[in-house]
Amino acid sequence: MISTLNHELLNTLDLRVLAVQRTVAGRWWNFRHVISPFSRLWLVLGGQAVVRHHGRKFVLRPGQLHLVPPFTIHDCSCSRRLDHYHLHFVARLPTGIDLFSLLDCEYQIKSSTEALALFKRLESIYPERKLPCFDPSREEYKYFPALTESAMAADDALNGFEARGSLSLLLTQFLKSARHHEGVHARVTRQFLSVQEFIHANMRRKIVLADLAGVVDRHPTYFSDQFKKVVGVRPLDYLLRRRIERAQYLLLTSRASVKEIADAVGIADAAYFSRVFTRLCRTAPSAYRTTHAA
Repeated sequence: MISTLNHELLNTLDLRVLAVQRTVAGRWWNFRHVISPFSRLWLVLGGQAVVRHHGRKFVLRPGQLHLVPPFTIHDCSCSRRLDHYHLHFVARLPTGIDLFSLLDCEYQIKSSTEALALFKRLESIYPERKLPCFDPSREEYKYFPALTESAMAADDALNGFEARGSLSLLLTQFLKSARHHEGVHARVTRQFLSVQEFIHANMRRKIVLADLAGVVDRHPTYFSDQFKKVVGVRPLDYLLRRRIERAQYLLLTSRASVKEIADAVGIADAAYFSRVFTRLCRTAPSAYRTTHAA
């Protein structure tokens, strides 16, 4: 259950609303293999649609809330009409990892009585925070998350405080059913949080095993063995995975070249970066950017 999460993690959660609006979709709401670096939350008001992810088929009906976590490949289709609120958001921990990447939960639940009021309030706080279009394959859709986040520095502090509170209330309903995901990131978060934070803060620079071991004041060999025992991979393999995941985010949200992205994630050799990316993601960086919408 979520109560086993470190309270400090929830208290330091960085919640950000990227887009919120009410939309009546039709048969044009039909997209496949969508993957995004942010979470989606839908409140269904009328009509019906179908969403597929995590090997499951979900039927969206009135009175339901549906969550799609970040970097989740999903298909969505509407045969006639879907009246719904949609909310795009991030819920990042100090490590740079999204909270919903660490948890399994019920992705579709009955909406609470106050859910509609919370969506309406978020829309009134951010009336300009609308999607530039609805097709995830278009350029303006792909890059709007990064543009929105870069503009957040100018947000009114009080509005931001209220928005985080409203979003927290909506997400609490999902967190009540949440349980730890037994993936690599979750195991590192539970046992080596400071190491995870160090990697996030120093992503652009060269990091060696001694650097990671020094964070927890351990001999490199002993640290590597303990990390492998708990996490299932060696520390430097985990570091490489984090670099590539950051590269995935940048490929989906920026116009930076592959070489610039390789530099940004601390891999100076662009050719080596491309080989590693292709091995871990089963596609080349440029193909990944072209293939995956948003």
